[in-house]
Formats: sequence, C-alpha cells, structure tokens
Amino acid sequence: MFTLIIICFFTLIINAQEKIKLNTKKSTITWEGSKLFGFGSHDGTVYFKEGEVVVKDSKIINGSFIIDMNSIKSNEKETWVYDLIEHLKSKDFFDVKNNSTSIIVFTNIKYVGDGFVQITADLTINKITKSVFFVAKQNDTKKQLETRLKIDRTDFKITYKSQGETSIKDQIISDAISFKVLLNF
Repeated sequence: MFTLIIICFFTLIINAQEKIKLNTKKSTITWEGSKLFGFGSHDGTVYFKEGEVVVKDSKIINGSFIIDMNSIKSNEKETWVYDLIEHLKSKDFFDVKNNSTSIIVFTNIKYVGDGFVQITADLTINKITKSVFFVAKQNDTKKQLETRLKIDRTDFKITYKSQGETSIKDQIISDAISFKVLLNF
C-alpha cells in the first residue's frame, strides 16, 4: 500500500500542470489596418477580457484568451477618431453589438529553440473560427509571450471596401490586418 501511495505521488508530481492567469492590465494587442493602393493607415489597441496558459515543465502546453472587442481604441488623436472607432464596432467590421468578444485558443505548440515557440491557434471573430499560425518569443524572466501576426479580414466576413468588393478608385482597404501581441502573466 505504501509503495502504491508513493507511485501515485510521484506520478502527480511528474504530470503536474499549472494554470497561469493572464495579467489583463499589462497585456495588449496593437492592431494596424491600411489602405491597399494609397498612403495611410490606422492603428490602435484592443484589450483582453481574460485568459490563461497551461504550463508543464516550464513550457506552455495550452492557452485560451478572450478579447474584449468593446475595448478597441485608436492611437490617433484627430477629432474624427471617435467616428473611426464607432465604424470599426459597426456591422461593416466587427459588429461588436452582436460579437462583444473574440477568442483565441492554442491548438498546437512546438518549441523550436532560443525561447521561440511555433503556435497554431483557432481564432474566432464575428462567430467565425479560422486557424492561424504564428511564432512567439517566450521570456520566462519577464513572464511574457510576444508575437506578431497578420490575418485576412475577409476570412471573418469583414468585407467593407475589401479587394473583392471595391474598385481601386474607391480607396480599397487592405484585407490584411496586422497585430502585435504582448501577453504578460
């Protein structure tokens, strides 16, 4: 009986996993959208509502995050920025009234050396889920994960002034949206 207890104890220690909550106050997503054939872009931030990673042997093995779409902001200071944000929250883009959150769930994680991690994740925007891939840098000292990625907004039925819906003369907006993500734990 004593041997069985010791085996169970060591099995629990070996298989120990730790859930680590995201520090939502220090974590950010910086976004950028631009015109396709013109000069000009918009950028800003959106914040996480909640999130966590599961860690085993100092390596992330799972993660899920909820993004608060109501928190979308612009980094620009012009007087028309309020109108821009309201437009981004409208049905033309993120339809925040009906889709107040977006979700990202890690589905595959591979450590490739020097603190770099290849991550495949399911990203849900406007109730549409697509697989995305990105490489992140893990900093154990600062308890951070940092990455950049781009998505095609039309994959999520965001087609306002997109390449397939608009002529060049009407100021096409690039279908690519870029993100710089900083996760702090």
